[in-house]
Amino acid sequence: MQRYVPAICALLLLTPQATSAEQSEDAKRLQHELAAKVPSTWQIHVTQRDGQLLGFVTPPYQEAFNLWYEPQKLQEKIQSLCPAPQDAIWSQLPAAMQLTLQPTVGGKSADGMRISCSRAAPPA
Repeated sequence: MQRYVPAICALLLLTPQATSAEQSEDAKRLQHELAAKVPSTWQIHVTQRDGQLLGFVTPPYQEAFNLWYEPQKLQEKIQSLCPAPQDAIWSQLPAAMQLTLQPTVGGKSADGMRISCSRAAPPA
């Protein structure tokens, strides 16, 4: 049995956290929107929690690791993924729905690194 433990652990790590059948339609929309903005090597997972959409953004390990130690650059990259106020995604979501993006590195993330996306245009 012990010789199977590494294989079982690897399988669990490779299994997606949620299938698309478990995602809300709003989460699927945001996931599609974000996937179109990132390189194909990045992973995106969106879930709906407490009346908001939470998007986990995972660059490839080395890139994510490098960005983690350059918080300003990481914040700018994640912020650039937020839909612009005029983007169609906002009209497809309930008015009260909030969007939040959170970077992850090696399966770890920090709530303090979360970026809230805004429907409103920034003040001029």
